[in-house]
Amino acid sequence: MRPMKLRPQLLLLALAAGVCAFSAGLLAGWMAAASPDESQLRIALCAAAALLAPLLLALAAGSRLAGSITALVAIPKSLLRGQAAEVPGAIRVGEAAQCARVLVHASNAMLAREARLRAADRSKDEFVAMLGHELRNPLGTLAAAAYVLDKSPSPQATQRAAAIVARQVHHMSHLIEDLLDVNRVTLGKVSLNRQPLDLGRVVDATMREWQLSGRLANHKLRLELDAVWARADEARFEQIVSNLIGNAVKYTPQGGRIAVSLRRDRDTAVLRVHDSGIGMLPELAARVFDLFMQGESAGERGRAGLGIGLTLVKHLAELHGGKAFAASSGPGQGSVFTVTLPAIEPRLEPAGAPQAGAQRATHRVLLIEDNDDQRRMLSGALSADGHEVYEAVDAASGLEAAARVDADVAIVDLRLPDLDGFQVAEKLRGRAGLALIALTGNGRADSRRRAQEAGFDEYVTKPIAPDRLARLMDVALTAKRRRAELH
Repeated sequence: MRPMKLRPQLLLLALAAGVCAFSAGLLAGWMAAASPDESQLRIALCAAAALLAPLLLALAAGSRLAGSITALVAIPKSLLRGQAAEVPGAIRVGEAAQCARVLVHASNAMLAREARLRAADRSKDEFVAMLGHELRNPLGTLAAAAYVLDKSPSPQATQRAAAIVARQVHHMSHLIEDLLDVNRVTLGKVSLNRQPLDLGRVVDATMREWQLSGRLANHKLRLELDAVWARADEARFEQIVSNLIGNAVKYTPQGGRIAVSLRRDRDTAVLRVHDSGIGMLPELAARVFDLFMQGESAGERGRAGLGIGLTLVKHLAELHGGKAFAASSGPGQGSVFTVTLPAIEPRLEPAGAPQAGAQRATHRVLLIEDNDDQRRMLSGALSADGHEVYEAVDAASGLEAAARVDADVAIVDLRLPDLDGFQVAEKLRGRAGLALIALTGNGRADSRRRAQEAGFDEYVTKPIAPDRLARLMDVALTAKRRRAELH
């Protein structure tokens, strides 16, 4: 029976009581007129009936109301037990039924939220544990390699140790970049430098770097790349490709196959990475782009990672106006990851752009960095590539060196002991032909904006590989010369 609201029930109760009293009064009068001898007794009986009938009706209505209110107690009890609640069937009052529906909805929503919070807490604990593992391993390797470099007289051992240092630094740099990026991306604080880009060239260059580093030595690679263009941020698209390849390598056993294809489907650029690895269950495929989400068997293989690479892939694809998908036929059947971006018509390569593999020019570089180890190592790396490097430990000595040296590029740390890097850039930006590069451990959007306003041409976060820094110097100088020609 559908519950009736309380007000109509009370009105019906009052009406029924009035009808009973009126009927009893009529009956008593009729009895008194018909039998005068027994009129008093009969009148008393009718009066009792007139009083008893409303009382019984009131008790019935009260029972319905009390039963409905009592039934509501079952809802918070279910919440306390951590069980899903349902609307009790014993509710006979409309307002109580409406209250029960709201309480059930709120109770179940709280349980669902609690379950999500518990899952997030478990994921956080697993993430922190995995982060410690991912950081301790390369640090231990770097410590051992440093010992070999210091103690071993063998050139072969020194060369092997140097190669190990390079690989581990690359691994840690990639790890730290992902950690910083996933926070910025999920908070919507990443701005893209979108330009017409040949995606095929970027994928090919990225795959060559992976092959040269030896990270694909144990897998069979197949490339099917078309020249597909899109308006994209080159560094971010390279990050998408690297994270997809890293995921495929991580979950594909040695000797397995990895196929990378890029094609155009009407107005869409389609990047697909297909591996013959461990595959996924359907429920994992549906959530594989969630933050910290990983396959269950990843831990057994001992190289699960942090579960943030695919999250970055999804968010970066969406920032470009595209999408990311995952599919698998099941465990042991491999996986397919697909990223789509809006395609554009092919463009001619801009004249004067640095070509991959071309011999880079050397530059006079002013390096202003107060951290001694970082400054010396970065200066040594740039010098090893043929650049002429002048070092400064603070803003004052840097400005003095800038007045003395006709530098092509100034690399300025944003946190200096006297003036900050923004103030240094404001003093140097008027120099013709001088490209300014900000070097910082802070990747926040407001810091990037301040750097641009101060006059920096490029903004890079630590750690940065020397070869990437060299490419940025070329790009900054080329852009600076073009602007000078236009004016």
